[in-house]
Amino acid sequence: MNSTSVAVERPESVTEAADLLRGTDGPLLFRGAGTKQAWAGRPVEPALVVETGRLSSVLAYNPADMTVAVGAGMPLRDLQDLLGEKGQWLALDPSTESAGATVGGLLGTGDSGPRRLRYGALRDLVIGVTLVLSDGTVARGGGTVIKNVAGYDLPKLLYGSLGTLGLVAEVVLRLHPRPAATATATVQVPVDEAGELALRLAASPLEPAAVDWGDVDGGLLAVRFEGTPAGVEGRRSAAGELLGGAAGVEWRTGADEETVWQRLAEGHRPEEEETLAVAGTLPGRTADVAWALSEAAEASGVRTALASRPALGLHTARFAGAPAAVGAAVTAWRERVLAMGGSVLLRDRPAAVDAEVDAVGPPPSSVGLLRSLHRRLDPHGRCAPGRLGSWLPHPAPGEDRDRS
Repeated sequence: MNSTSVAVERPESVTEAADLLRGTDGPLLFRGAGTKQAWAGRPVEPALVVETGRLSSVLAYNPADMTVAVGAGMPLRDLQDLLGEKGQWLALDPSTESAGATVGGLLGTGDSGPRRLRYGALRDLVIGVTLVLSDGTVARGGGTVIKNVAGYDLPKLLYGSLGTLGLVAEVVLRLHPRPAATATATVQVPVDEAGELALRLAASPLEPAAVDWGDVDGGLLAVRFEGTPAGVEGRRSAAGELLGGAAGVEWRTGADEETVWQRLAEGHRPEEEETLAVAGTLPGRTADVAWALSEAAEASGVRTALASRPALGLHTARFAGAPAAVGAAVTAWRERVLAMGGSVLLRDRPAAVDAEVDAVGPPPSSVGLLRSLHRRLDPHGRCAPGRLGSWLPHPAPGEDRDRS
């Protein structure tokens, strides 16, 4: 994107944002902290970039009801600091939080972290949203209380939409109490064994908050437990036995515990010139995913690394090599994952890789519904054209689409 030729606006209210979109033409791009600009299909150069940095105030906070309403440009780390003063938090821990990821950006990209296992994804924590459509129409879905059931489920439609439906301007969120105690059990195991242990943990009554595996020191599985001090302590014995005996398990708390999770988070972030792809499968396919990645890397001559959340069936692969070789490796891995009933989407990557492999791959079975919804909310195809690639074909400039 040639930033010198693209207009950038920073509205300070929903009304200002609506007036802005109503009074402009051409492709639009919505941006929070800009931490995920290359995820999925790469958008074409916009006529206007709308940044949400000034839509970052706390609109309403009710600690007793455990809800908060914020502007979509609110950085997650700032919100967590505010909520922490009341012993509460938004139960979300994406690896992009330290880079300034915003609440609206996290909703639009579907980004989450290891604690998704216990608390769900952000779509499960959003109870209301305000959306500004490309023609300036303001749409609101959900409400301001947890038991709200009225209206169209706009919050879930926006989850993972990558700015293709409109500008997320305000978000109402469900909160949780901060856990009084937390401890993490770690054990050195290969990825196939980690997948088996994750399934056993998920089926147990231990209720781990997170289960992550990374290629750290030959393979490290980390299992986090949260709750009251007595509750966390009471799970130590059973967890140690399930993980193969207390002699092979290390328990970490405090700064040592946070260091483990920071190291594992690095596996879900690319290094310079790396390509990052994420696969979603059934939780029981962890070993198959890892084996398929190893074979694709060997056949293509690229370097790969895997980080997995095996209890969730989410796997992050990093590829390093020449663009053509990386494209071949991603394609081969995707074919194997698709055969398992899964999917593979590209996230961060060098621009040259886009010429070698489709960022989103074959469309899902729900693509007809997705396109129909997109035509309804963005009939002129102004919102992030090119994002989601062939899943959302956009009209040529000046061309209107059939609303049928």
